[in-house]
Amino acid sequence: MHKEFIESVRDDLRHYAGIVDEGARRVERYCADLAIEIEDKIRNADKYDLSIDKMDSEYSIRKDDFGNQLYYVAEKHAIGELIVGASTTERVPFTDDIKRQVKLYEYLKPTFIRMFDGLQYVDEVWFFEKKHNISLGRIAYLFSDYLIPGMDPIFFYDLGLTFYDWFNSVDKEQNPDRKPTWSPLAFMDLFNQWIMNMEVPVYENRYAEKEEMIGIIGTHFNLNNMTESTIEKNAVRMMIIKDASTLIGMNRAAKRDIQLETYDIKKFGDDISESYAKALDATEIENKKRFVHETLNLENNKPAEIASFLAKLKGEFQFRHTLYGREYLVIREKASEFGLDFIALLDGDDWI
Repeated sequence: MHKEFIESVRDDLRHYAGIVDEGARRVERYCADLAIEIEDKIRNADKYDLSIDKMDSEYSIRKDDFGNQLYYVAEKHAIGELIVGASTTERVPFTDDIKRQVKLYEYLKPTFIRMFDGLQYVDEVWFFEKKHNISLGRIAYLFSDYLIPGMDPIFFYDLGLTFYDWFNSVDKEQNPDRKPTWSPLAFMDLFNQWIMNMEVPVYENRYAEKEEMIGIIGTHFNLNNMTESTIEKNAVRMMIIKDASTLIGMNRAAKRDIQLETYDIKKFGDDISESYAKALDATEIENKKRFVHETLNLENNKPAEIASFLAKLKGEFQFRHTLYGREYLVIREKASEFGLDFIALLDGDDWI
């Protein structure tokens, strides 16, 4: 093969990996700053106008048959919405104090808008405040119609609705340094997409004797969108693998020759209403878990040539390997922030 062609492919992989690493670091910086800003608002709440006289005319109310209430406002943008709301439950009854807390968090809206606009591949930025069960989010979807009264994010994991525990994964016991923490899995089951989810703890009285973690910032770095704008646009066979085991995706060129099943969002519903409804179904949740942890896990029940391929990936950045009857020159570049390998598979047809 021509060295110039090989180096041009390697440059593409480096570029893709660099985009991801810089994007991940930027998300960490933005979210860490947002946590401090939220804590500052809470600490200095008496400096803000928290009058609630006009709120009922500005906010919508949605109720269910169990006495739960959703009190929210949805601000439409060119892309998606900004949502502020409080969902009252038996755990958190609705009071004027709840309204005043919602009013305080309204002052964060400009920051959420700037964050969303300034972070590439981020499709959601949320603050979930568990003390008063208040949520503030800037998202790329029109999602407010699907919010339900009685929604309480701290119970999602207990009900089996998420693959990992949002709150306990970053509490003081698990995260004593209070750092932004990326989810161990690159899949967001509530939306059926490859997403790296970051959680950042938010404290009241941070480092003081009576400190309390009152919520989290949750941010979605959408790997589906990243894949579409990187390897999918490349004519060379390419794939992305996380932690040398989970197949995130392959581009069209690779799918023609590499006989591995990839994730298809339509398998679980790509319409947001259908996706959200299935996310609350226990059978669908188990189906997704098996598909992500077993079918897409290249260490699980795959041919020997895949096992040897993964073994080489862990230690080499360029090697030859035969997959499904065809020998390739394999080139790899790592995006270390997420543990992603960007991989090109070259044979003579790629450059003749």
